[in-house]
Amino acid sequence: MSELRYPNESRAYRDARDVLLKDERELVDKVKSLAEKRRNLPLGGQLKEDYVFQWANDGKVGTSVRFSELFGDKNTLLLYSFMFGPNWDNPCPSCTSLVDGFDRTWYQVTRHAAFAAIAKAPADRINAWAKQRGWSQIALVSGSGSTYQADYKCQGDSDDMQWPVMHVFTRRDGKIFHFWGTELPGNHVDTVWPYWNLMDFTPEGRPDIPTPPQDFRSEFLERNYLNKG
Repeated sequence: MSELRYPNESRAYRDARDVLLKDERELVDKVKSLAEKRRNLPLGGQLKEDYVFQWANDGKVGTSVRFSELFGDKNTLLLYSFMFGPNWDNPCPSCTSLVDGFDRTWYQVTRHAAFAAIAKAPADRINAWAKQRGWSQIALVSGSGSTYQADYKCQGDSDDMQWPVMHVFTRRDGKIFHFWGTELPGNHVDTVWPYWNLMDFTPEGRPDIPTPPQDFRSEFLERNYLNKG
């Protein structure tokens, strides 16, 4: 039995909490073990080409930037591809929820690795959405003129059939290699998604809804993904 006690708690609560605590410790150990296995992966394939993107951040919207330049002075790059195609009315609500969190943690992450988000929509539309959401930290780029999303499996048969994918690249001896990418369907970056993880701490648990609550809809997503078939 743990020594931690809260006011007026029962023995039944503490006993059950101690059992759960054991499971929580095992989960943390499992996550650490998985991360170690990920770090020990063989080197992935060399970057297909030094793609040219367009900045979507205020002050430099539309300015060209090469993939290699996204690293800055770091040797690791996290690049999250979020679902916002050229003909979409609004981006994916779930991807938006993720980037909401990424934008505020960008400051800490970039002490160790470069971190950017990319979408297939034009740079000016990404920038307009960033302003609406209050994104002010994370590097944003448009891949509208490149084949990056198609080459790295971030889209389906067309530029509008976008998928949410986190890729990590590493730079070694002047060359860029693919290190890791999300390949699971569904909540593929669940462990870094604040909304779902915080709701898991509550008595009610995660709401049985497909996306986090939002004040907007993505009609393109609903029409072509959620209601498909």
